Amino acid sequence: RNWKIPAIGFVFLRLDQTLTNTFDDVIVRFNRGIVDRVAPCSTTAGQHYIKNPITYGGIRGTAIAKEQQIINSHQFNTSANWKSLWLGAPYFQQISSIDIYRDGNMDNKLDKAILQKGLFGINFHRAGAGSFIDNWSAGCQVTPDKFWYDLISIFRNGQFIDFTLIEV
Repeated sequence: RNWKIPAIGFVFLRLDQTLTNTFDDVIVRFNRGIVDRVAPCSTTAGQHYIKNPITYGGIRGTAIAKEQQIINSHQFNTSANWKSLWLGAPYFQQISSIDIYRDGNMDNKLDKAILQKGLFGINFHRAGAGSFIDNWSAGCQVTPDKFWYDLISIFRNGQFIDFTLIEV
């Protein structure tokens, strides 16, 4: 693929093509080019948005990021007052176009027939204390709170990271 390993950042590993509403994927954090954290995550939307897909650009379907690497695609947002932040916690905001699939048939399987490129708000953020994605993600990459705050501890406000998603 000729993709680069991040000096500081993440690589998401999608482990299957089923939309399970659980944290069944893996996030790998790199710090100084070395893997220093691995945690569960989800690279697909939660059940709420699978069953209630969004329409964008005239296409109805749940957003699911395509396997890709986009350099400097997300920016870390934090504040001294976390209550002022989206979802009340630091997060990585999509700032560059990425490719997504629109899965509209609600069969809980990743469909790759409809592809869109753009700014869709495919952020990376916390996903609460529960075991299910539910309405925490409409296409974002999410990880449970018990891993989130440790994963983001090395980032500073305004820092750019790459979006790297590999299908295993």
